[in-house]
Amino acid sequence: MVDKNRSKAKLAGFTLRIFSSLYDLIVLFAITFLFVGLPISGIEYAIGSPPEKWVQQLLFFSVAFAYYVGFWHKGSGATTGMRTWKLQVANIDTGDKPTLLAATMRFLGFGITIIALGFTFYALKTGNTQNFQFFLSSTLPALSLICVLITPQKQTLHDLIARTSVYQVIR
Repeated sequence: MVDKNRSKAKLAGFTLRIFSSLYDLIVLFAITFLFVGLPISGIEYAIGSPPEKWVQQLLFFSVAFAYYVGFWHKGSGATTGMRTWKLQVANIDTGDKPTLLAATMRFLGFGITIIALGFTFYALKTGNTQNFQFFLSSTLPALSLICVLITPQKQTLHDLIARTSVYQVIR
């Protein structure tokens, strides 16, 4: 049965996905300032020393996880940045929002790709490019971009893992 209330959509282009990701990074920066930076500063002020590094990293990971997975799975299937350009993450088989497992897998794959990209930029800046770690870290983001170009559903590597894709909603 066809759902007459479901919006029409087309596969999202690469440029829109980059713009929405950049927008999300700005929003995530503000959210982590409020829910990570301020509490850590308050704890440091109250007890005289900051929390252990692993506690800070766990707190940051938890906030980022809640932001992305919450919007993809429980929200509208779109983060704040994605909504600006009418983008939405959907399961490629059903067109529904990703399940909690799929959203989690997408987040982990996306996170690893972003970390690898950051390491690549750092290595390029410091000139430390003559090692195997640089090769690995630069290969992952490149492979993800190549996947967008060669897969019929324009899926990144983390979309392939989660069996999702990003669509632009046409009303």
